[in-house]
Amino acid sequence: MALELRSWINPQPYTTSYSTAPIAREAAYFSTAPEPVTVDPDHIRREAREYEDAGYGSSIIPQSATWPDVAATAGWALAHTDRLRLVLAHRPGVQAPTAAARSLATLDRLSGGRAAVHIILGHADLHRDGDFVDHENRYERAAEYLDIYTRTLTSTEPFDYTGEYYRVEGAFSGVLPSSNPRPVISLPGGSERGINLAARYGDVVAFHGKSLADTAESIRQTRERAQHHDRRVGFWVNLNFQVGATDGAAWDHVRALERAIERLKAYRSRSGSGAVPSILTERSQQHADAGNEVIDSALYLGLSRVGGATPTLVGSPSTIADAVLAYHELGVGIVTLGGYAATPEKVELRSETLRLIRQAAAARDNSAVAV
Repeated sequence: MALELRSWINPQPYTTSYSTAPIAREAAYFSTAPEPVTVDPDHIRREAREYEDAGYGSSIIPQSATWPDVAATAGWALAHTDRLRLVLAHRPGVQAPTAAARSLATLDRLSGGRAAVHIILGHADLHRDGDFVDHENRYERAAEYLDIYTRTLTSTEPFDYTGEYYRVEGAFSGVLPSSNPRPVISLPGGSERGINLAARYGDVVAFHGKSLADTAESIRQTRERAQHHDRRVGFWVNLNFQVGATDGAAWDHVRALERAIERLKAYRSRSGSGAVPSILTERSQQHADAGNEVIDSALYLGLSRVGGATPTLVGSPSTIADAVLAYHELGVGIVTLGGYAATPEKVELRSETLRLIRQAAAARDNSAVAV
């Protein structure tokens, strides 16, 4: 099982009004983005090429009800790269499943099989797009949506479908994706109902960064559910990382970064920005509340508490590589390693970290094949 490293592509630069210093831009990356978010074509092109050159296998483009269109952003990034795969975050309920499937199939065909989709059920801002289905019913609607969505991506003949939320007659796409049998579909597995939906429809199930023990248990539960549907799924863990020349240097930078995030929050509060939402899982939040913000020696919850970012691996390149390989050993095939390389030194350290990870993962996979 090869390991895929994934990044995030933000549609606009990581800038902040309180300072133009590198650490201030980094603070903006590790903080919840304020509204509104616009689109910068030069930034998207540069970032996509930078990630491709750094050795990432894919990048995900986030979705929000006020952010730029994800498919258009992905198309722009795909047009300016050769190998990087683009994952589109996508919410059922704001677009017809047939139209969304045709959009994905078109991107996949135009890019030679480099498009994928991550299905998310959304938050309160769905109301901005006219979607008022309550949380409990979103899962049932998502199941119907994915029934139609997946059939549109693969069907060679028109089909009908009648459900509680959707009805189509003669549904058919004249363009089919290059990926066989279709682009990869991932779903989050952060809740009981989420795991059930992901095990039924997902090729990959995603988890926010959490301890190795909790990740192993989530993988076990999801595999068990997938077996009920005679399916096998892969796993994706979403992390950030803060790398330094040494472990001590990395932690020193994290402390400075936390102070920069606090300054950014103070600036934004004066301009009316809201509070930072928590992205921690329930178990991770319990760790943080108990004062245990460092898990498994390198996974840090403090930046999540301060800025709202996903949990962060902290350490030297070899420490980060060891931590990522530990997830890979559990069966994780995709790891997001988000972070902002604001200086040439950071760019070099990031490249070294990714190289070590790929090298260690390849050695592990080759060893497993030999056995």
